Amino acid sequence: METKSASVKSQVGKRKLQIVVFSVIGSIIAIGAVTTLTVLLVHGKEPVLNGTSTSTVKISTSTRAATTTNTGAATTTSTGAATTTNTGTAPTTSTRVTTTTNTGAATTTNTGTAPTTSTRATTTTNTGAATTTSTGAATTTNTGTAPTTSTRAAMTTITYTIANSSQTIVSITSPGDPIVGLYNTSAGQPTGAYNGRYSGSAENPPKAIDGLLSTKYLNFGAQGYSGASLNDPGVNTGFFVTPTISTASVAVALLFATANDFPNRDPLTVTLEGTNATDVEALHLGSSWTLIYSGPTGIDRATAPARNTYMQQQGFFNTIPFRSYRLLVTSQRGRDSCVQYAEAQILGYI
Repeated sequence: METKSASVKSQVGKRKLQIVVFSVIGSIIAIGAVTTLTVLLVHGKEPVLNGTSTSTVKISTSTRAATTTNTGAATTTSTGAATTTNTGTAPTTSTRVTTTTNTGAATTTNTGTAPTTSTRATTTTNTGAATTTSTGAATTTNTGTAPTTSTRAAMTTITYTIANSSQTIVSITSPGDPIVGLYNTSAGQPTGAYNGRYSGSAENPPKAIDGLLSTKYLNFGAQGYSGASLNDPGVNTGFFVTPTISTASVAVALLFATANDFPNRDPLTVTLEGTNATDVEALHLGSSWTLIYSGPTGIDRATAPARNTYMQQQGFFNTIPFRSYRLLVTSQRGRDSCVQYAEAQILGYI
């Protein structure tokens, strides 16, 4: 019995010794594992444990390290970072950018711009421009230009009114009309002579109908360029003209204007004839002309009027339309070498 008891005790002692040894070895291994794990974690490496002993240590390491590293880090890195990066960034980028770009920009560009362009531009262009162009331009062009033309004509015709006439009186003669200077010619008679009896181109026949008070027509008459003072040297001088404004005008008045100097050269009385001859040679025949008027020019006989000035128009009765007209001086104020006048306009209907 004692031998068995001792044997049992011996086996129990060996068991205890084995347990102690295993415990010590396990502790050493555990400490080494923890040390190794710590070193690996510090260097950013994941521990790799093998074997049974390692599995036991893995349980110890996994629980503590997992709690600290995996769960905590996972929470911080995965969830937190995910929330910050994915959730936070995504709403900022997707939602806000989408709203700003698509909705906001669309509203600003399409809606805002469209009304501005369509409505305002249409109003400004069609309504505004139409008003400016049609009304404004019409007023400027029609009203403005008409008075200018009328004023120019009015300067020549003054306000041509003939008693008991409802028709508009205009200047039948115009600058540029074909005109021929005459001398030694009287009413009802053929042309005695023409051209060559005036003081060059500066004072030739076209100046009598150019509408300018600053120019004049001067004719020396029968004496030529001698310059001698004679009684009425300008008698039987004048011109014939074919107006371009109409081939069938009705002359009813004359409008004279004095020249720049020498009142004795003023024409006081004249004759006006008309013809419908179309041949130039026929214009030199006395038989081609019909007397329309014989009378004063409107220049006062007793007192010399101002120089370069229009006189009162001289009206007369006539209903016959003519193609061409012949005007001849029948008297002048006094002794001089010639006759001269700034304007000798023929007025009438066209």
